[in-house]
Amino acid sequence: MDSRQTMLKHLLLSVCGAVVIAACSLPTVAQSTTGKDVYRGNIFYFGGGRSITTDFTLRITSYTPEPEVRRLQEVLRSEGQDDFQKIIGKEKRGTIQVGTGLGLDLNAVWITQSENGRKLSALAERWLGFGELRRGTRSTDYPFTYIELWVEEDGGIEGTLFPAARVRGKSGNTIEVENFGIYPARLTNVKQRKK
Repeated sequence: MDSRQTMLKHLLLSVCGAVVIAACSLPTVAQSTTGKDVYRGNIFYFGGGRSITTDFTLRITSYTPEPEVRRLQEVLRSEGQDDFQKIIGKEKRGTIQVGTGLGLDLNAVWITQSENGRKLSALAERWLGFGELRRGTRSTDYPFTYIELWVEEDGGIEGTLFPAARVRGKSGNTIEVENFGIYPARLTNVKQRKK
């Protein structure tokens, strides 16, 4: 193994143990509450010296209205993640399906405009494994899956997926999303189609 491969391996291993945090902004413009958008692409997981690639389908049936997103953010900031989860878990705004597995319900979906296009953010309450719950592992503090897609003006789409995420309310119009243990997966070769 040459020095460049060794350095890459050490970089991947160090990233694997890191906690990655992203701040997602709340909608800055009014958005339609009706959806019917479908995004398909590949998920590229890497870390621990190996990588895995699979496909995904993100189906959006409706978007969370801006006032509701702001209300949820206020609950998250003032009451915390547990109360936020109780409220958001009742919503169904589409699904995220990874590979051939069952789809997770999307509980919140919103769009933030940027100079070069728009950012689509989605939260889904993830299934906790029996082993996680029985042993009370730290991963149970990360009850969400977070998806972020950047849709550029030229039609290019790329994004990230946090398979297990914790959320916190921050001041202003942002929600802090923390990934559990591994670097977030990359979403590549993403194509959009309207239903």
